[in-house]
Amino acid sequence: MQTSPRSAFFISFAVFLTSVISAGGQDLRQHITGATLTLETSTTVSTGDYAPLWLTANRHGLSSVRSSSNYERARLQRDTREDAGRPWQLGYGVDVAVAFGHERTGIVQQAYVEGRWRNLRLLLGQKEEPLEMMNTELSQGAMTFGINARPVPKARLDIDWFAVPGTNGWWQWRLYGAYGFYTDGHWQQQWSIPTDRYSRGLLYHEKALHWQFGRPEVVPFTCEIGLNMAAQFGGSSYNVVTRRVDQHTFHYDSGLRAFWDVLLVSGSDDTDGDFPNVAGNHLGSWVMQLKYHGEEWQARAYWERFFEDHSNLTVQYGIRDMLLGVEVNLPRNPWVSAVVAEYMTSKDQTAAVFHDPTATLPDHIAGRDNYYNHLNYPGWQNYGMSMGNPLITSVLYNDALGYDHRLRFYNNRVRAWHVGLSGDPSAEWHWRARLSLTSNWGTYDNPFVEMQHQTYAMGEVSYAPHWANGWKAALALGLDHGHVLGNSAGAQVTISKSLGVW
Repeated sequence: MQTSPRSAFFISFAVFLTSVISAGGQDLRQHITGATLTLETSTTVSTGDYAPLWLTANRHGLSSVRSSSNYERARLQRDTREDAGRPWQLGYGVDVAVAFGHERTGIVQQAYVEGRWRNLRLLLGQKEEPLEMMNTELSQGAMTFGINARPVPKARLDIDWFAVPGTNGWWQWRLYGAYGFYTDGHWQQQWSIPTDRYSRGLLYHEKALHWQFGRPEVVPFTCEIGLNMAAQFGGSSYNVVTRRVDQHTFHYDSGLRAFWDVLLVSGSDDTDGDFPNVAGNHLGSWVMQLKYHGEEWQARAYWERFFEDHSNLTVQYGIRDMLLGVEVNLPRNPWVSAVVAEYMTSKDQTAAVFHDPTATLPDHIAGRDNYYNHLNYPGWQNYGMSMGNPLITSVLYNDALGYDHRLRFYNNRVRAWHVGLSGDPSAEWHWRARLSLTSNWGTYDNPFVEMQHQTYAMGEVSYAPHWANGWKAALALGLDHGHVLGNSAGAQVTISKSLGVW
């Protein structure tokens, strides 16, 4: 009997948990103590058709684009740092919510177990993870591996930084890979209009290789270069419309060969016709950062170049689309702790012209990459939220763009200037602010009649008094203005209580 990818995942989860318990033996209690239970409630109210973007975006999908919403959340987590100094480190988490005004009422936001041994890490489950090269609190978000959508359940193996032999630590490598599966297939079918394309049983893959040059304890600068790649594959797609194949339902290979093909970026889909491409939806980013490791000042400049397929994987079509940013962390003071400034453009997409070779025109022209979209799959989204940069307008906003409930991105040609600031007036008070100014052109296939401007702003202050024993309150005010998502002003109040449970 063939084992499905989801069944294999849960079997692996059980085996891994059993092995960790066995390895812990009589010291198991040391590996499970230190957990924290957090109870949280959050309410958002606003004036427009949608809540202001920065009250919704980059919250790992536990948010709602609707004008008014609320969730009640319970989160039990243990960080692997609780085992600092031990050979084995164990972390786990269970995070559930009951939501109102969201796409779902009952939400399993996180459920995972992870183990570390030296520079190896294995994660099984669904976990919120921070941005890798950017300030999670202030940045507009990464182009490929963002924090805008709910995390995907996966099995991920990391090999953390290790020195290349003979380089005395001046050259280090880091790599990881993961396979997982989407849980939003039923939601896609229910949310989209009856004739629109959707997918069920969709699988997920990610991999990355990063190099770092420098030893900050000797010279306070390091340079990191990396390649991040992701893919959607397998499962089934319905209501697919293509000029090449007279078929509307496709069941893709989800067996071992499919896992191998997506790892090597090979294979093909039935919809490729006479021009085989690769199996699944592939995308990714080249990333780079130069970091200054000062004693009081820290700073980094970073760059990300997104690619939707092979045409933008190299530089043959130039480097016109990118995310460019700088972050400065200041010495301790009561005013400003961190400053982030970013510029992003996704307008070019290797130009507007695309043409496959024919008998009369043998030249292949690779353009119109159509970021985050795909012919067979509903694109780089999970439960309607972009899995990358939220300034590329997510699927859940398609009503505002005039396209009803269709699982496509209709505004992916965007240029944005973004600023983020944060401060810590005291150990009890914290504030942050974001401002994004965007120009929007829609897509090459469905352009806006005129370029549209949209501004997104947010300010938030939080208070966690020492005397309150784990209580924390935050108030955020948001403002949107423009012709993409319209005008909206809103407020968000979040109250939480954290306590150690054992």
